Amino acid sequence: MKLTIEITQGDTRKDYNDIMREVEFITIPDNPFGKAGPSSIPMAYILKKRYGVKAIGTINTRDRNRPGIISEILAALEMQLDGLFVVSGDYSSKFKEVREIDVFQLLSLIKKYRYEYGSDMLIGATINLSRQNEIRFVKKKIENGADFFISQAIYDENYIKNNEWIKYLAVPVFAGFMPIFSKRMISFYKKGINISNEIEKRMLESKDLFQENLKIFSSILEKTRDYVEGYHIMPLGNVEFVYAIKRMVKKNEKDASIWNFSKVR
Repeated sequence: MKLTIEITQGDTRKDYNDIMREVEFITIPDNPFGKAGPSSIPMAYILKKRYGVKAIGTINTRDRNRPGIISEILAALEMQLDGLFVVSGDYSSKFKEVREIDVFQLLSLIKKYRYEYGSDMLIGATINLSRQNEIRFVKKKIENGADFFISQAIYDENYIKNNEWIKYLAVPVFAGFMPIFSKRMISFYKKGINISNEIEKRMLESKDLFQENLKIFSSILEKTRDYVEGYHIMPLGNVEFVYAIKRMVKKNEKDASIWNFSKVR
């Protein structure tokens, strides 16, 4: 079972050394929630050099026009990043959005320039397992160049189990998990993430959100490990949570030899 992590733009200076040996790859987000931070692609390059780990930059369709996006793609190729992860970007009413191209066009652009460079850089895309007919979007993303998928944050294993088709995709799917450490933020996250009333109630009544998040993830891990390639943890800078997840995954993993990216070329 593979473990991947997101290192948020504001947390790149924290020490992740102890976990990097067992992380398949890291991602750096691209201005999530519309909050500007250090550019994802050069930060991915810096962390790749610092830790010697596969690093994947993120690029959204919200913040740049076509020439700006092409510049980002070319920079990633020149830096020999291991991959680019494509997202549409969170919607916001606080600033002007660009969205000159959509995610399918962005995937195609990366695929085009990857071919021209003779690069084997991976191309990732999001998967929304709570959306009706998601398989149509996934197939179109694969046709346009997607090599792997990371799901939106999941707190209910049924979102995975009800989409059994993901087990049979030719490319790997990583289930996303983002711990919520603030009860005040639950209602905010519910606007963009599927959090059931049951999970919301558990968190609101919990006396230890750190442990509650671990319990939720443990249930997901136990019941969905045969459906996905691995899990993508978005710890919001909480390094200790990543270590706890690592211990949990290793405890449940009998064969450590499968820590390889088998489905991706």
